[in-house]
Amino acid sequence: MRRIKYLWLLVLVLGLVLVVAGCGGEPADNSGGQAANDTEKTSWELIQEKGVMTVGLDDTFRPMGFRDEQGNLVGFDIDMGKEFEKRLGITLEWIPTDWSGVTGALNAKKFDVVINGMSITDERKKVIDFSIPYVNASIGMAVLKENTDINTKDDLQGKIIGTQAGSSGYEACKKLVEEGIITEGNLKQYNQYPEAFQDLSLGRVDVVVVDVTTAEDYINQKPDTYKIVEEPLVEDMYAIGLRKEDKDLKEVLDNTLIEMMEDGTLSEISKKWFDGKDMIAMPK
Repeated sequence: MRRIKYLWLLVLVLGLVLVVAGCGGEPADNSGGQAANDTEKTSWELIQEKGVMTVGLDDTFRPMGFRDEQGNLVGFDIDMGKEFEKRLGITLEWIPTDWSGVTGALNAKKFDVVINGMSITDERKKVIDFSIPYVNASIGMAVLKENTDINTKDDLQGKIIGTQAGSSGYEACKKLVEEGIITEGNLKQYNQYPEAFQDLSLGRVDVVVVDVTTAEDYINQKPDTYKIVEEPLVEDMYAIGLRKEDKDLKEVLDNTLIEMMEDGTLSEISKKWFDGKDMIAMPK
């Protein structure tokens, strides 16, 4: 009898220990569930939740996005970004990035989109998606004002060519290498276009292969130093770069771009930054 009482007492004590342990234990970790919920949300839903869309850019790329004398970001894309903020009720956070690795940084989710006069190219389409185009542009050749030797791409043979690493200008140069017009040894890559134009002015390169919109901006600053060769190398278009899976965000941005095109907002921004020219790629 005494043994039975002892066993019952032991059971009661163990039960109390379990109850106390249960009450005083650590709260359940729901971080895994929260992470799963975040994963299920679309890119646009996450942007709306934060109220912020992060944007990658090369902040030396005139006239699309660059620093003024006070260090403020200005340019066509910056003004267009302000319109996105107003129309979508979000804030844009601009993140300067190395342009040669911009698509990799986008896919690594360093930022949500790229808005920086980004050319639609076959190479880029393999790894990222694009919005509808918003600017008609082209890739051309900038030379010194007194240069009379370079008038077509065939004149590039034997010349030293500068361009920005990872840019659409670089992709145009790669095609020239494939065509046998230039050699890799004569191609000089720069981190940023200001360095290339500096070397052009110093005679270290004979030509800079660059977006015509950018070349014209440099010419406007130094009309006695540079000129653009009349014949473009490649017809080009600018669009917003997105990750392939961000279909909902693409739809939102496409629709907003169309609104800005149709109400004339982008045309006004174009005339401001492209020397009075309307270079907007209207939807077909």
